[in-house]
Amino acid sequence: MDARNILKGAYARLKGLERALPVTDAPIPGSLARDYLGIVQSLSSLLGEDLSGFGLPHEAIWGGGGDGEWCYPLEVRGKVLQLSAYLETVYNVGSQVVEIGSLYNSIQDEELKSRCSDLLSAPGNFDRVINQATQVLEDRIRTKSGNTSQLTGVQLVNAVLKSDPGQTVLKVSDDSGEHEGFCHICRGVMQMFRNPTHHHITDKFSREDALKVCAFVDNLLRVLDDAVKVQP
Repeated sequence: MDARNILKGAYARLKGLERALPVTDAPIPGSLARDYLGIVQSLSSLLGEDLSGFGLPHEAIWGGGGDGEWCYPLEVRGKVLQLSAYLETVYNVGSQVVEIGSLYNSIQDEELKSRCSDLLSAPGNFDRVINQATQVLEDRIRTKSGNTSQLTGVQLVNAVLKSDPGQTVLKVSDDSGEHEGFCHICRGVMQMFRNPTHHHITDKFSREDALKVCAFVDNLLRVLDDAVKVQP
């Protein structure tokens, strides 16, 4: 399982623990506090951060003899809420986590996933995701066509994916309209997404933007994988 999914799972456990903790001053079994400390430990390892500030004081859990361990739920709840708020703010998990996960899981191309997964798990700089996704698309066009030139971006698309099916190197459909439409889409992706992220650093893309571009590029890669080379 990739880091982003592990992070989502830990966040979901936190929210479940929050619902399980009763709003009372009466002591409850210490197993819930132990569960929380386990989540903190796993997140600290996953994120490479010292999250000890979100831990519980030593005296928060007591007992351990025949009567078992005990803790105060309000004390644990306070820490759960603090850590949840931290993850939502810094790592952008929260109400959109299910939507993000569904979108990510829809991506089928393994190369695209391997090059973008760790970047999607980062706290920011999502232009890097789009940079990598469009590079994968560019490389797939080059590899599928056997083009050995130094052409990149729109120039590569224009050389390999010509709107006229009679002149194109790769043909994606016997329907001339569908083929032409795909060629225009690839040109547009290069101009709209590849060029800005290859030539400039920009913070205008959110994690959701990057995921949507990746999912769209994934569709283009599937079409390319079925394309037929019709010119040498």
